[in-house]
Amino acid sequence: MDHTLATRDRANRLFDAYGSLLTAQQRQLLCRYYQDDLSLGEIAAELRVSRQAVHDGLRRALAALERYEAALGLAAAEHYSTVSPRSRPRPRRFTVRLRGRLWTFETSSGVFAQRGLDPGTRLLIETMRIRPRDHILDLGCGYGPVGLVAAALAPQGQAHLVDVNQRAATLAAANARGHRLTNVHVLVGDGASAVREGSMDVVVTNPPIRAGRRVVVAFIEGAWRALRPGGRFYLVARTAQGARTLSRLIAERFGSVRQVAASGGYRVFEGTRSLASVPRPRMGQAQTPQGPAARVTALARAARV
Repeated sequence: MDHTLATRDRANRLFDAYGSLLTAQQRQLLCRYYQDDLSLGEIAAELRVSRQAVHDGLRRALAALERYEAALGLAAAEHYSTVSPRSRPRPRRFTVRLRGRLWTFETSSGVFAQRGLDPGTRLLIETMRIRPRDHILDLGCGYGPVGLVAAALAPQGQAHLVDVNQRAATLAAANARGHRLTNVHVLVGDGASAVREGSMDVVVTNPPIRAGRRVVVAFIEGAWRALRPGGRFYLVARTAQGARTLSRLIAERFGSVRQVAASGGYRVFEGTRSLASVPRPRMGQAQTPQGPAARVTALARAARV
């Protein structure tokens, strides 16, 4: 079975839209494979059937979901990693308590979690360890909740919030102004190419898994290169969207990984850049984007788009 992050995410989105139309057995197979992250062999042993039977059952279930999608199109939507969202902006404001403080965020259509703070982001915010003088990079910042809370926790430090989505970056800058955070820098850019290599104490991300494995691997690679020796990397992922796979990718790049929180189907992982200064080979075929001057746009320019 194809078990890439992008394929897993598509299967979960299709299941959310059309799962009720499947048979009970098809729903069980999809849940055990894509949401519980069990292998074909583990499912086969649990159901007391052959591995091939599980494989064929999953194939038929996915084919049924794709037929429903081709006919109805309920799972299709503009991706929040779009550079310039074409959807009409629908502003929204909400208030939430994070790290003992009330926060009011402006959000909109065309950005991640437009209706309010998602559980994974909340878990990441409540888990990340930020010191008062830390320099922080928030990769894929969206409208800014993770990076802005980090900035508040590091009053003598700096927080750099980066997102490829111009609408999201504009919202993040507005939210920073709304909370009078003067140690925040928001950029429209291509991942960690927005900052100097080895300049960050902490990198945090709720990665855009729907953008595919290549993008997520580039986030992990970019985080490692942005961190100083001893710097900390925090990533949150939904168990049903490949948290175990992501933990292995972090371990491959950082040498080790530990799970520091788990709640509501989400897990937060921490990786620490080794104190050794010699760069390790790049993981797999991932390439960290180079040339920040070419690929990073200051928010002032984004605001004029």
